[in-house]
Amino acid sequence: MDNGTQQNPNSLTEAIEQLEQQLRHLRDDETGLLALATGSAPPGEAPRVVPFPRRRERPMGEGAGNAVLMDYLYGIDSTLRSLLPDGPTEELFRYASSAPASRALRSRRQLLAREIDRCCDQLSGQARILCVGCGHLREVELARSLRHGQFRQFTALDAQALSLQTVEASYAALGIQTQQCNLDDLFYGRQDLSHFDLIYSPGLYEVLDDHDARDLTRNLFARLLPGGRLLMGNFLPGVPDIAYLEGLLDWHPHYRSDACLLDLLLGIPYNDIGSARVFHDLGNCVAFLEVTRYG
Repeated sequence: MDNGTQQNPNSLTEAIEQLEQQLRHLRDDETGLLALATGSAPPGEAPRVVPFPRRRERPMGEGAGNAVLMDYLYGIDSTLRSLLPDGPTEELFRYASSAPASRALRSRRQLLAREIDRCCDQLSGQARILCVGCGHLREVELARSLRHGQFRQFTALDAQALSLQTVEASYAALGIQTQQCNLDDLFYGRQDLSHFDLIYSPGLYEVLDDHDARDLTRNLFARLLPGGRLLMGNFLPGVPDIAYLEGLLDWHPHYRSDACLLDLLLGIPYNDIGSARVFHDLGNCVAFLEVTRYG
């Protein structure tokens, strides 16, 4: 949409919708996209949108998630609202929190909590669970089995010490263990991290290319006990209204279709796989790849 045909919006939401259309044409030009999304215009030009806090943390490898932002979208911590400039902050908050991608993140949190409870129930309180790229591990608050201590071991991995400090302060009393670990540590060592009944990664795969994602899948699968499950989430292509958030948050996820997720299993010997499936959240924004080790 060029300036000659662009109409003045009547609300912030309408302005964002117009911006979405422009962002779709700027995806191949990161400089233009970020300037448009963050309001950094050339001298003499007024910013076209109200700036919004940008991603700063890289929890598990370059670009993965933002634990502080997740809290904001979960409704756990509203302190980020104070970082917004003067202006229609309430409308920005509502838009960011109600966008399909934000709703999908809250749905993902609930699903992960249910999967944790299912694993713990199936193993009568003896489950060993590993979370890779844990962020602030907020799904713990929704998992009944963890609150009641019905598990044998729960280890949370992240590359960011600040994220792990939050996990320890919030959930160490439940018996949650934390370890600082990056992707290279997993790829080239850490044999102590093995024999798990459930390994899951909420959003790490979104920032990995297919080669690294396939290597990580093979690596984590090898750390499962026979009968153990590997579960990873990934945004699907075509999520509505996500271009604005991409630019605003300096976030460039690798979207994957069902077929692309299943391709991540190509590095695993076929006979070692007991079952594999892909399923979606209710809004069809996030896909989950679940694979069980034979045994």
